[in-house]
Formats: sequence, C-alpha cells, structure tokens
Amino acid sequence: MKIALVSRSWPSDQHSGVSLIAAEHVKILSECGYDISIIGSNKSVLNEVLPVSFRFYIASRGSGSLYSPKYVDCSSLMCIFLQIKPDLIIVEGWQTALTESTIDISYKMGIPITMISHGISLHPYTDKFIDHLRAIAWLYYKNFKLPKLISKLSLLTTLDMNSNSNRFYDRELAKKLKVPISLLVNHPVSNFNYSLPSFYKRKRQVLVIGYFSRVKNQLFSIDVFAGLPDDLHLRFIGHRKGLYFGKCLARVEELGLQNRVSFIQDNECDIATEIASSLIVLCNSITEALPVTLIEAMANGTPFVSEAVGAIPTMGGGITARYKNEFQDTIRHLVNNENYWTCISEKGVKAYESSYTKKHTRKNLLDAIEIAIKKKYNM
Repeated sequence: MKIALVSRSWPSDQHSGVSLIAAEHVKILSECGYDISIIGSNKSVLNEVLPVSFRFYIASRGSGSLYSPKYVDCSSLMCIFLQIKPDLIIVEGWQTALTESTIDISYKMGIPITMISHGISLHPYTDKFIDHLRAIAWLYYKNFKLPKLISKLSLLTTLDMNSNSNRFYDRELAKKLKVPISLLVNHPVSNFNYSLPSFYKRKRQVLVIGYFSRVKNQLFSIDVFAGLPDDLHLRFIGHRKGLYFGKCLARVEELGLQNRVSFIQDNECDIATEIASSLIVLCNSITEALPVTLIEAMANGTPFVSEAVGAIPTMGGGITARYKNEFQDTIRHLVNNENYWTCISEKGVKAYESSYTKKHTRKNLLDAIEIAIKKKYNM
C-alpha cells in the first residue's frame, strides 16, 4: 500500500517534537512494508535521510490564524498526489498551511486521510492579555474552519483519550462530528539503554529540554532553580538563539548563577545520556500535549517535575506542581531523598513500558491505518 506522509517540518529542517515523531512514523511504516513518500515545507526535505520512495517540497507558509494567513502551492500538491497515487494520506499536526490544504485536496480527490494530531492550540495558555488576544485571532478557525476540516477526515488520532485539557479540543469536536478517533501515543526518539544509573551515580543536575520561548517558560525554570541547594546544577538543552534566550542569559547573570547553569544544544550532546545522568527533568511549559522529552525521562528512570498541562498528569512518571515554592519543595524532596526518588523513578519506567514504547506506537499506528482504510471502503 502506498502512503503519503505530510508534515510541515522534518528533522533535517527542525528538531521539534512533531518533526521527530513524524520521522519515527515513517520508519515504523517502512518497517511494516508500506511504500512511503514524504512531503514538507522546507527544501531540506529533499535530502531527508529516511526509508522512503519519494521526497517532495511544497512551498507553503502560515498557520491559518488572523495574524498568519495561509499560502500553499496547491496545484503542485495535487500534481504530486496524481503522480504517486497514494492509497492513504497521513498528515502530521494541525495549524499548518501544508497539512490543512492537504486535507482539502485529498478530500476532493477521494483519497482517505488520517490526521495525526499532536494536540491543538486555540485557547488561551494563561490569563495574560496576550494569550487572550491570540485566542481571539483563532476564533474564526475554531468555530468555522476546524469543524469543516475534521468532517473531511477518515480518522483522527489523539495522544490521550481521557485528558480534559483544551489541547484535545479536536478530539471532542471529532466525537460530535462522528469522525472515528484512535489512540496514537508518542515514544522516545533518543537512543537509550536499560542499564540506568542509580540515584548516587547520577550528577546533581536538573535538566530542561526545549527551544527557548515564552511558551517553554525557561525564565521561570531559572527562578525556581535560584532557590535550590547550591550543589545542584541546571542544564538547558536548546538552540542558543533568539530574544528569549538572551533574556535567560541575562536572568542567570542577574541572579549570580553563572557557575551553576549551562546551556548546550542538542547537536553538542547525546540527549538520552544527559537525561539518564540527571536527577530530574524539569518542565515549566505553559502548554503541552504529551511531551516526548518526559516520555524519554520515564524511559531513562529520571523523575520529572512539571506543570500540570495537557496529558502530563496522566503519564505516571513524575510530579506536577503549579507555584514556584511547590516546584522548589518537590525538587528538594527528590534530590535529598534516595528512597522517594527511586520510587518515582521506578514508577516512570513501569509507566513507559506499559504505555509508551515503540511497540505501542506501532500498534496504534497500524490500527489507525486499518480503521481509516475500512471506513473509506465501507468494510
């Protein structure tokens, strides 16, 4: 069976959760014998090192909000589908011009389409004015465009079936529109082994992973860390660029933490090794769905401390907190209590093995394809 997999970004262009997971889906489908072609919005997709038959670049930009109008070379996209004649089209992620135009075109061409949802971002992240303003800019999309897009799907996948986070608004809308929904979880993308270091063999290190932005909220992570014991080290993994990164550097200097905080990029380290050698992975993002980095923390037996956003409270391998003092108290308790740390570590490994391995992703993905195809041909 021929499958076209469409994602705005791919690992050669951007090391984001969506791009890395999209590449994992390609590998799984290829291993299962499917003939895969990939399409992306950056020319680097033409050099993507993945087991595929064809690679295509389509010029596109925008997200669909009032502040980011969409543009896609739709005629070229349609020509690609006519050329490769896919039996199924899979799109990775909402709110990109390329994936959503793919839905419209494939529907007109009568090709079954599966949306792999990585969560949707339409509601205010916080009570701040800027977040409410952003939500207003998405109102037309939320109330008119999104329902039409979902109604054209053969199937929608979701990262979690039960979370009541508004990041899963698309799942609830699909239920109302009677569009089939299937679970598709994330799994680790970094290599790791099961010889996991015990508490005393790890660095006294707190790890934060992600690109620098207000949404990832690294400034708050620095403020949390400032109140922790002097023998702890804070390490950030993310590209050292942008205005927000500059603000983080300034905050570290302002608080006199230069000797206890370091910044490295993912191409300068082995992420799995960093996770496995740290005592804690810290996540202060103001919005998430099902973060790959926290799944990787569980796989490496590293407890996480996180904001209670998205499906994180259901993951089972860490502790959620809300206020700065809660984060500080939780981290202190973990780093100073071997038995407690070991208990959370073991719970994380068990939760990973029971729900978030590559085997789980493979089964979920193959089940989703089967449902989508059966729906198309009324089987």
